[in-house]
Amino acid sequence: MSQFEKEQQYIELLGLVPIETLQSEAQLLAYKRLKKQRIRNKRLFQSTIAVAIIMIIFIGSIRMSPAIAYAAAQIPGLKTLVELIALDKGIEDIVNNEYYEPINASQTINGKTLTITGVVADESGMIISYKVKSDEDLAIITSVKTELKQSDELVKATVGGSWTGQQEGTYEVENTIDIGTSQGMDYSSKDFELILSLCEHPEIVFEIPFTLKKEVKSSKRFPINKHLTIDEQRFTIHELIISPIRSELIMSIDPANSKKILYFEDIRIYDEQQEEWGKIQNGIVGFGNYKDEQFSILLESNYFRIPESITIELREIEAINKADEFIVIDFEKKKVISQPDNINMKLEIKDNFEIQYKVIPYTKNEFKVVFNNLIDADGEIYHSNSTWISEYENYMLIGQFFDMKNVEKLPVNPVKLEVARYEKYLTGTGSVQVQLR
Repeated sequence: MSQFEKEQQYIELLGLVPIETLQSEAQLLAYKRLKKQRIRNKRLFQSTIAVAIIMIIFIGSIRMSPAIAYAAAQIPGLKTLVELIALDKGIEDIVNNEYYEPINASQTINGKTLTITGVVADESGMIISYKVKSDEDLAIITSVKTELKQSDELVKATVGGSWTGQQEGTYEVENTIDIGTSQGMDYSSKDFELILSLCEHPEIVFEIPFTLKKEVKSSKRFPINKHLTIDEQRFTIHELIISPIRSELIMSIDPANSKKILYFEDIRIYDEQQEEWGKIQNGIVGFGNYKDEQFSILLESNYFRIPESITIELREIEAINKADEFIVIDFEKKKVISQPDNINMKLEIKDNFEIQYKVIPYTKNEFKVVFNNLIDADGEIYHSNSTWISEYENYMLIGQFFDMKNVEKLPVNPVKLEVARYEKYLTGTGSVQVQLR
């Protein structure tokens, strides 16, 4: 589809919107509300969706003009798609190729209505768009619990139901649920049921069945099996799997490497026209653990326009020396036992298995939890269950809690905090070229 045809498609959507919604005063009011929401929620790290909307409406998406994006977002069921398009060009292709399937199935319980507006399904998983309409302010809702059943059994997949803090006076919210699996979704039955409850109303459990009618397109698999070395650290790219929703890059890390790889922050795919396909920015970003024999990283999909050839480029890779991967602490004594010189932070141990730390330098202007879990003296693993953040001019102050309410025994001191993210990078980059057709 040409750029002109795309614009015509969005202009047709625009025609469905009352003209008063396009006036500058309305746009300015929306901007002020979203900006105020961003400031209020910044310290709680709940501004992702608000920022996305602001960028779509006022800064201008590279895919749609601001006026058209704003207008399309007012049409019931399209708001979430507009937000997704701004973050993922593969979703734009899904809409342009009419692969999005409207559902519009609803259930009302105690003055609250859940509507499944639509679904995108492929072998890698699903994106379910939904809307919650309530007779009470949705600003009190902090999170949702979501499950997906197929033929009365829970699907064997990761089900992520994000929920962003709302400003006061919000009675309707549109959102998405991201479902992903590295094993491939089973569509032998196309009958599903979404189960959703609001955290503050666990007594209200929505159960909405839906049936997919569109053909589920098969993934396209491209073996690669190429090695690359960056700063003497060795990696292998095994395979590229391209589905309508996302692309999956199957990789492995040489266990003999001298450094512990923490995160692949910047991976890109370029086609022969130098068009870029980047990492997933919102939703499931990968499967597996870097310590596994193989793991996968998810990128934007170019399923509907497979190029002749691609270049896979690894640019910013977080890595630390393997000797620096643990900080040892004692919760009872509230004392840091040992900390690597290369991990620059001031760590404090608080009551109730809480830790607080300053992260310096703070260069990426984004939220990063340094520790995911701890390992006690008996080798038992305990996961962090909640986090808060305060941002300052040149550092972040982060607090993490380790939930001990439902454990069989409390951790035996001293414990090791395992470093999961830290702003140290390999200095080099690596790339491989792959012929697809």
